[in-house]
Amino acid sequence: MAATYESKLIARWTLDYSLLKSNRTRMYVEPRALSEFLAKLAALDAQYAVTGSLPASLVAPFAASRLAVVYADDPEKLADQLRVSQVDEAGNVLLVEPFDPVVFDRTWQRDGVTYAALTQVAADLLTSPGRGPSEGQALLGWMAENQGAWRA
Repeated sequence: MAATYESKLIARWTLDYSLLKSNRTRMYVEPRALSEFLAKLAALDAQYAVTGSLPASLVAPFAASRLAVVYADDPEKLADQLRVSQVDEAGNVLLVEPFDPVVFDRTWQRDGVTYAALTQVAADLLTSPGRGPSEGQALLGWMAENQGAWRA
């Protein structure tokens, strides 16, 4: 994949930013499937933005998502509304208190769920553990080939 302006900009951004190091995070468990979790999110009247594998898989499928990553100004309140339980490890929901409200800019919706801007999703994946960086690269490839679809 040839580097685009956006991919170069995101690569530079991730030198100073990391999903897990730049933000406050808390792990939770949704006892049902992530599809149930997304349905609960869609029914909420709250400010949030889903990032990570879930939105990336909607445009550039890589592998099945096993973790929902959600930005929220008040993660504890959102956790209560979603009826998820906090755990120390092995959860399937990561609620993230962003260091900056920019994560709520340029969001988009599908099936009533609010997702972070794909540029934010890419930066978050590139700085995530596990397969996150590979998913981020796949998303950047899709973004380079489909600029008209996400730049609106």
